[in-house]
Amino acid sequence: MTIIILSEERLITAAKLLPAAPLIMSKLHKMLLDSNSDMSDIAELLKRDVALTSRIIRIANSPAYNGSGLGTIEEALQRVGFSEVFRLVGVIANASLTDSNLRCYGYAAETFRSHCLCMALVAEGVAKHTGMDSRLAYTAGLLGGIGCILLDRLGRDSMEAAETFPMAGHGHLAEWERRIFGMSHHDVAGVLLREWAFPDAVVKALSHDAALAEPTTPLGKNLQLTQCIVRVAGFGLSGEEAEWGVQHEKLVAVGLTNDDATLIREQAVVAMRMFQA
Repeated sequence: MTIIILSEERLITAAKLLPAAPLIMSKLHKMLLDSNSDMSDIAELLKRDVALTSRIIRIANSPAYNGSGLGTIEEALQRVGFSEVFRLVGVIANASLTDSNLRCYGYAAETFRSHCLCMALVAEGVAKHTGMDSRLAYTAGLLGGIGCILLDRLGRDSMEAAETFPMAGHGHLAEWERRIFGMSHHDVAGVLLREWAFPDAVVKALSHDAALAEPTTPLGKNLQLTQCIVRVAGFGLSGEEAEWGVQHEKLVAVGLTNDDATLIREQAVVAMRMFQA
C-alpha cells in the first residue's frame, strides 16, 4: 500500500505551486475591513495576478452585471462594487484551483468546482440569516476542499488505481486520507490557511470543528448545516456523508427553519447559474 509521508513544511512548499488567488482573497478580506483602503489599493492587489484581473474585467462586462466596454480593473471595481468583487475573486479562485479532476478522490473537476461554489454561496446565505460575517462564511465554504486539492496533487502520481478513494475508501473519506497521507483534508486546510494568514475563525472551522460531530464555533455550525443544504441541492460529494448529519439538528443549532434552508438553497442555485454562465 502506498503511504505518503507529509510534514507541514512539505505541504507549505507544495502549496506554493497552487494558483495565487486564495492568498489574494486573504489579503483582500483584510483590505475590505480597513476603512483606509481605497479603490487604488485594491486594484493594485488584484493586478498582481494577471489572469485574475482579466477574469474580473470579463465578468464585469457580462450580462450578469449589465455591462460592456470596460477595459481596466478600476472600471470593473466601480461597476461591481468592493463587496461583490470579493465574491468574484472567490469564484475565480475556485475555478483556478479546480481546473483538473481529483484522481485520488474520483471527483471530476466540474463536480468538485460546483460543490465548492455551492458551499460558499450556501454558507454565505446561512450567515446572512443568522447575523454572522457573511464574507468569512463565504470564504470558509469555498476553501473547505483546499486540503483535498493539495493531497490529490501530492498523491496522484504515486497512488495505484486500486488505492484511490473510490476503490479503497469504503465511504469513509477522512479514514482513507489518514491511512494514505497520515492526515485528513481538514488537517491540511488548517496548515495552509494558517500559513496564508486567514482569520482564526476560518482556520478553526475548517480544521478543528470540521472533524467534530458537534462544532464548537458559530462558523463550524454554519458549515455543517451548509453541508446538509448542499447535499439536498444535489452538489454533495461522496465520502462526506458522515459529516452531513441530520439537517433538522443542524438547523436547530443555528436557529433556522426548514423554510429558511429552502430559501437559502434556492438563492444559492440561482447565484451559481449566474457565476457559471
